[in-house]
Amino acid sequence: MRAPHRNAPASVPPADVADAASVTGFDIGGTWLRFRSGGRAVRRPAPSLLNHPGLSVDALTDRLLDELTGPEVGPGRVVVSLGAAMDDLTSRVHGSGPLWGAGRPRPGLVAELARRRPDIRWHVYNDVTCAVTDLAAGRGAPLTGASRVAYVTVSSGIALKTADLAARTITVGADGFQGEIGHLPASVPAGPDPAALARLLDLPCECGGRGHVAALSAGPALPRVARALGLGPFDGARLADRVADGDREAVLLLDVVTHPVAQAIRWLTAIDPAIALVGIGGGVAEGLGGVYQRALELHLDREADYTSGAARRASPTVLAPGEIDPIRGAALLAEGFLTVVKP
Repeated sequence: MRAPHRNAPASVPPADVADAASVTGFDIGGTWLRFRSGGRAVRRPAPSLLNHPGLSVDALTDRLLDELTGPEVGPGRVVVSLGAAMDDLTSRVHGSGPLWGAGRPRPGLVAELARRRPDIRWHVYNDVTCAVTDLAAGRGAPLTGASRVAYVTVSSGIALKTADLAARTITVGADGFQGEIGHLPASVPAGPDPAALARLLDLPCECGGRGHVAALSAGPALPRVARALGLGPFDGARLADRVADGDREAVLLLDVVTHPVAQAIRWLTAIDPAIALVGIGGGVAEGLGGVYQRALELHLDREADYTSGAARRASPTVLAPGEIDPIRGAALLAEGFLTVVKP
């Protein structure tokens, strides 16, 4: 499937093109694969390197294709929100740390879907492109003028996308990239001793690099950060409660893992003053909810200067679980509610 380079924005109200129950589609992340069709919703472990660390990239790719083209997927239109860096216009998939580690999927992944199931009209998009589209259709609706919205995912990987509500576009570079912040160098708050600081900035990223934002802030990073800080056993299920109770170690861990995300928001709003809303989703942020929101706010306030107001005016908001629906966002993209464009 090759998406058009540009098409006219849809004039149909979002609710008419994105009834979640009527959409047949997949949301594929590093941890979970979600499938929905005809009101039926299924969640199962994703065919990813995170879940199957002994498998090759080719074997993982075959498993993914098998999932997408299996007998439960009927003919017609299928939308896919794919947790991988990709060019939404050419359908070229570049890679994904959580799905394939440092490896690269074989070329023509989306074309292979069409060869396997020519009875299906495939619409495959980057998951964060889908998420920001759904955000724009929902929370972005009251915003007017030159407003732009951004969505940050903090899950098994980290990335962001921005959308221009006035132009109804998402602008990407020549390679299709926008907002791959998970693989930028991470920052660490003041506090850890020099030895711990060195350990933190040398933590491995799923992509094969070290010291990246995802290496400190993505879901798989949290137990590694806890060990680098010399903290006790990591229990993700109790982290929010421990932070709320004022547990010193839990507060320190959350302070460290949210710092790179807060800094990314600060950079984003400093560079693009038209950003009016930053929605933050993904399993880590949504799972921690209010304590994650408060940790971000503390970073933005603690390191305050005359640029800090812009970040707070952009309303960085941790979204509730399920508030953003990437499958619905993929359906909106397929209908042209927003259009991905290149300069």
